[in-house]
Amino acid sequence: MLHTSSTALLDSQIKQSPSNQKQELASYVKSLYGDIAISECPFTEEEIGELSKTNELLIYLPAKLTMQQLCDRFGIKANVNFENETMIRNTMVSEDQWFIASNSKTPELINETGLFSKRVYEDEGLHGMDLRRYLAFAATFKYYFDEFPDQTYWCFLLSGSYDRSGVSVVGFDAKGVLSHHGWMKNFKAKYCGSRYIVIPPRIEILRSTKSLKRARRGNGSAEGKEASMG
Repeated sequence: MLHTSSTALLDSQIKQSPSNQKQELASYVKSLYGDIAISECPFTEEEIGELSKTNELLIYLPAKLTMQQLCDRFGIKANVNFENETMIRNTMVSEDQWFIASNSKTPELINETGLFSKRVYEDEGLHGMDLRRYLAFAATFKYYFDEFPDQTYWCFLLSGSYDRSGVSVVGFDAKGVLSHHGWMKNFKAKYCGSRYIVIPPRIEILRSTKSLKRARRGNGSAEGKEASMG
């Protein structure tokens, strides 16, 4: 079972002093993944501190954990045994990842095609999710809000791929089971949307990199586009 709590836990994470902020992040990672080595977070204290105002979450995804290992770790039941799934492609599998995502309970850009949503995100220096990122996001969402996101909705995973030209769509059904389907990017429906992620604009925090701007949803520019890694 994952540790869960109210939204007050999220507020406590992002309003702490720098030392307490690190402790809260370490507690979050330990709750999801156990006692593991944690890569240094490349988002600044200021970027983390504003997440309550921007309605976003900071998410950690360790390298090399498989889709099925993540499901097993988080207690996520799915309609697919991902150990037997060979057509789903993920990005940045060999690297530890810190990324930011919306904390909205439902996806955005509802009734827009995956192609349209991908262009919107690319124009703003943002990226889509893949299945590993989505699982880490879903577990993080549950850690803070005590429920899984996207219940009865589908979400395009726009940084991953399915087979040659397809895309994965995922969501949780009314019983909390993750449903995965391979679909086409030109599909749209009133129950299907997308989610963005923000990749850090720096590999590490240095005096020369601290002022680099992160990408922002709805900003109308691609300030974070230099972090094109996923």
